[in-house]
Amino acid sequence: MPYSTRVRTAIFALLLSQLFHGCAGPSQPTRFYRLDAHLDRADAVSLKPRTGQQLIAIGPITLADYLDRPQIIERQSPHRLQLHEFDHWAGSLKENIVQLLTDLVRRRLDDMQVVSYPWHGSLRPDYEVVMKITRFDREGDRVWLQLSWSLIQAQERRLVEMQQLVLEEPITGTGIDAGVAASSRVIGQLAQRIAAAIGEAKQP
Repeated sequence: MPYSTRVRTAIFALLLSQLFHGCAGPSQPTRFYRLDAHLDRADAVSLKPRTGQQLIAIGPITLADYLDRPQIIERQSPHRLQLHEFDHWAGSLKENIVQLLTDLVRRRLDDMQVVSYPWHGSLRPDYEVVMKITRFDREGDRVWLQLSWSLIQAQERRLVEMQQLVLEEPITGTGIDAGVAASSRVIGQLAQRIAAAIGEAKQP
């Protein structure tokens, strides 16, 4: 092969390689999200119950298998789910739900002490809140939360309350951010119901 032909072939191969590399482009960065609530800034809060103060323990919770993964999930139809490969929960979704619930219930029951699972072995809760979440995803313009939860009097292992709930929250805005914000608000709905049930249980 003449030298000039070899040069032209090498240049063509180099240009072709650069073209394919440019089309492929860099991989898309993963975005991370957390459930959150706008809590007021406060001084350090002691989690040690005072004398005569009842102790509420939130957790453990169980997630449906399809939810126990890093990707944020959207329901495309009653039978089809979409996993957002580049939109992930930051850390454990289960732990995030437990912590958010604890913070929100504590805000509503300021005369009681509220801790999250797992709690220190020396603590002896008066009541425990356990739950199983079977659905927690976006569908269209709403977020849906389906679960069963129980309030247990810890010392006697007595069932005080048990509910099966389907909660929904409209999404304000577009994109994953708006869906995560609505997911946080629907957990707020759940916290309100749990706090109300605990308030009734401690009435004489």
